[in-house]
Amino acid sequence: MERKRFEIVGVVQGVGFRPFVYRLANELKLSGKVYNDGFGVAIEAQGDSGAIAEFQARLTSQKPAAAVISRIDSFAIEARNEANALFTIDPSAKSDVIKAHIPPDTAICAECEKELFDPSDRRFLHPFISCSHCGARYTIISSLPYDRPLTSMRSFVMCEKCRSEYENPLDRRFHAQPIACNECGSVLTLLNAAGKAIAQNREAIEKTAEAIENGAIVAIKALGGYQLCLDAKNDEAIGRLRERKKRALKPLAVLFPSIEEVERRAIVTDTDRELLSSKRRPIVLMKKGEGYDLSPLVAPKIDRIGAMLPSSPIQYLFLKRLNRALISTSANISESPIIIDEKTLFTSLGGVFDFALTHNREIINACDDSVAQTIENQTVMIRRARGFAPEVCVLSRKLPASALALGAEQKSAIAIGFDKNAVVSPHIGDLFNIEAQEYFERAVATLKRLYRFEPQKIICDRHPRYFTTEFAKAQNLPIVQVWHHHAHALAVMAEYGISSDVLAIAWDGSGYGADGTIWGGEFLIASYFDFTRIAHIKPFALIGGEAAIKEPKRIAASLLYEAKIDGAMIDRNYEIMLKKRLNSPLTSSIGRLFDGVAYLAGVQTEYGFDGQSGLMIETLYDENETRSYPFEIENGAIDCSPMIKAIAAGANAQEIASRFLNTLCEAAVIIANSIDLPIVLCGGVFQNKTLANMLLKKLRANGKKVYLPEKFPPNDGAIALGQLAYAKE
Repeated sequence: MERKRFEIVGVVQGVGFRPFVYRLANELKLSGKVYNDGFGVAIEAQGDSGAIAEFQARLTSQKPAAAVISRIDSFAIEARNEANALFTIDPSAKSDVIKAHIPPDTAICAECEKELFDPSDRRFLHPFISCSHCGARYTIISSLPYDRPLTSMRSFVMCEKCRSEYENPLDRRFHAQPIACNECGSVLTLLNAAGKAIAQNREAIEKTAEAIENGAIVAIKALGGYQLCLDAKNDEAIGRLRERKKRALKPLAVLFPSIEEVERRAIVTDTDRELLSSKRRPIVLMKKGEGYDLSPLVAPKIDRIGAMLPSSPIQYLFLKRLNRALISTSANISESPIIIDEKTLFTSLGGVFDFALTHNREIINACDDSVAQTIENQTVMIRRARGFAPEVCVLSRKLPASALALGAEQKSAIAIGFDKNAVVSPHIGDLFNIEAQEYFERAVATLKRLYRFEPQKIICDRHPRYFTTEFAKAQNLPIVQVWHHHAHALAVMAEYGISSDVLAIAWDGSGYGADGTIWGGEFLIASYFDFTRIAHIKPFALIGGEAAIKEPKRIAASLLYEAKIDGAMIDRNYEIMLKKRLNSPLTSSIGRLFDGVAYLAGVQTEYGFDGQSGLMIETLYDENETRSYPFEIENGAIDCSPMIKAIAAGANAQEIASRFLNTLCEAAVIIANSIDLPIVLCGGVFQNKTLANMLLKKLRANGKKVYLPEKFPPNDGAIALGQLAYAKE
């Protein structure tokens, strides 16, 4: 007779892990107990040694699909005299320390989907159907362990039938905290633009569908916040949305009723299909296909579409009724955070939507839709949120002190670190206004609350004027600052557990550099302790500083000036500013180089959204164009002036776009071939699928080991992870 204790760390709460353990133990005729604690799940199992060994093996091989086991610690304990003893599921243990991983929200499972549309099932058309394998998790949690009184379900009293399922260890809904039905669950309500209730539950779904058919914009309360939904073929409705939301050009995501409907409009690879249909259900960026028939206002002037499949029962219900593609975009004004409550919706967004489909289950933690794409058959995150976050990255070393990492200023995400764990928050967004900064502060408070966490130090960017830097200085804690592009490299090293030095190709829009200029086209030899800049794009000036980001003609003028092109092509005022270096800081940014080239090619004459020039150049790329432009490398500085001269001499936009991407790839390969180290690709420029694909293929053909981030974005959404990985105290 043997008794063994198992301590399991990972995503093992809220995913049906305890009932799985219960059923497995009973099958193997073991006695003992299982319960949640602050670290994850604890098990004591007693029986003959063969059964215990099989139990241990099957814990990992047969675990629930949504469970993620990071570590299992097991050790023998004293056997008990338990004749005829049972295996039990015990109440959660109280703990002052919380290190359990929080489960993300996941899409409705196949079993729940079947019940949702089964007229004989008691949850037929129930808008909040879920079980231990699917549904709301992170967005309804106020604290761990994951028990109903610590979620927004605490205010809903289970009916007798739900209670029976909840308490039955053999039921799929055993301890499924969001459990509810048509009798005891949340109430779905449709409101008009004045906030007056006009329908509830099934009638609300029907009237929502009718409103969308008639061209209305409907704000719908999704898992992590309100979404604005409307017909993706209705030009007039989409035009109204863009005008009201102040989003003139940025592409809008499309919610499709089925994978077949996506395949009619887009080029879908096997990897895309798997990602679209996964329990995480992100928005997936793909090329438009020949059958694309949606409004041209969905994604103007680019060949990409952001598609997703329904994830919540509410989405399934109105899509079943409509059977058409819908715009589904965050309910916010441009550059403001997603809205999670009805009062803020009407106060901040009144006048944007015509109706609001809402309900009375509180969203405790906001969480936007995730965005991803596939590059070389791997997932590359662009925005890590619903379905993916919060996520824990296990670091290669134990942190000497608990730390809060604040990330960067754009595409913000934060992280907390303790022991060897880095817990990275969902996407927060750009921190350019008061609403976004307040949202950032709430995100900090959320992670501290969930993990009962108090940092002993703060880690932030080196930029002296970032909001995050100012926030760090106000916390009255020791501060560690990490160079922006070093943090980019460290994030990829942490994700893959790379222990050696690497060559980091860090290309993005901007980051404060060690020489006081704005970096963004860097080649760094990086370790966890330090870095050396070995090459970079030769700097050019940003005329008017940040104003140049919103006016690409300023960047084009600067590139022409550096290339000593005839002054007649340069605005006289810009020429004076450049000669006298008036408010014209230097940058080595590849992102800004994209902006300037796109302007010279005539494809981006005005700024619409971050990354616009990259998408437009990518849309024009001709894979049959093999030529690149001339450039020079001297003392590690890549001089693009010969390229700019050739572009200014005249060519069509497609040739410029194609040769430009080829040139960037060629320059990167030359530098990479001169260094015998593993290579990491990092920075927002590597969201450019065409460039990343080309560079990966060429480097790997040369025998190089190349790492492109997968779990965490190449953009600034991973900066906080890199900051935690920094080892120089």
